[in-house]
Amino acid sequence: MRVFVDTAWNKPNACYDPGSDEFFEVQRLVDLKDYDEIYLDSLLFPGIWIELRELIIDGHSVYYFTRPWRWRELRNRFSNDLRQRLNDMRKTDLGDAYVLWKIYETSIIKDNLHKWFKPITIIDVNLKPLLMLERIYNLRLRKTRQYAALGVDVSADMKLFKERYQDLRRIIVAKAKEVWPRFMEIAAKLGLGEDDLGGLTGLAGTLTYLGWPLRKPSMHKLRRYFGLYRPSKEDRMKFMERTGKSFQRRYSGSARRYLNMLTNAVLAKDGRHLPKARDEKEVLRKLIETLKGMEPAGEV
Repeated sequence: MRVFVDTAWNKPNACYDPGSDEFFEVQRLVDLKDYDEIYLDSLLFPGIWIELRELIIDGHSVYYFTRPWRWRELRNRFSNDLRQRLNDMRKTDLGDAYVLWKIYETSIIKDNLHKWFKPITIIDVNLKPLLMLERIYNLRLRKTRQYAALGVDVSADMKLFKERYQDLRRIIVAKAKEVWPRFMEIAAKLGLGEDDLGGLTGLAGTLTYLGWPLRKPSMHKLRRYFGLYRPSKEDRMKFMERTGKSFQRRYSGSARRYLNMLTNAVLAKDGRHLPKARDEKEVLRKLIETLKGMEPAGEV
């Protein structure tokens, strides 16, 4: 049994069950334990991870929609189906849950489900909530520094944010050591030690977005995922001819940020700073080679 969910913050989650052709709402995702497969439209809300952890530990398969930038286009594509099925409800959250199912149904027919939905793993539920908080703290700290540069007295706030930010990074590294027992061995092969808190946080984030060892994508796919791929003029033209649109590079900004943190720490050992894309690509390649080299000796 599978269900499709339009997730929400501070209001019920809208759901569609294609098996029974029924719409309904649940307050919490854990209320969907009767379903083997759960498909979500997004992972935007921090509080969602606690419920996802419970579902995944309980043996449920949970997937999330990977191409939110195409949502408007897809909603328009299935507008006739929405109109016939939902009438006045087609613009509601229930309509979005129905569209999510239509995307799934179409991807099954075209045999490209992996392009539209990705599984949420135990690695994700352990580390991504912490990484989301780390990014929020980082943004708040940068904003506080901007106020300080304008002459605003924020010394007390600055000290507080720095302390909390560093504490959160330590928590992330500690959790990474739990998830990957050989985490510090990986770090050592990249030249990092226990005191390299920024680099270790970057390594934890990079490994999380890699999904290693549950997912083992090729270097070719990783270059695109991390935004390290620069298409040729010929590739851009082919894309425009095929789609009628100008080429836009899509990649995970969060994954790239943690790779950048890791690369910064690795280069700093040689007295280098401000890494370029080729430096990030080289560190990523070295990390993948390190992980592959450690596999015969046991799980990473």
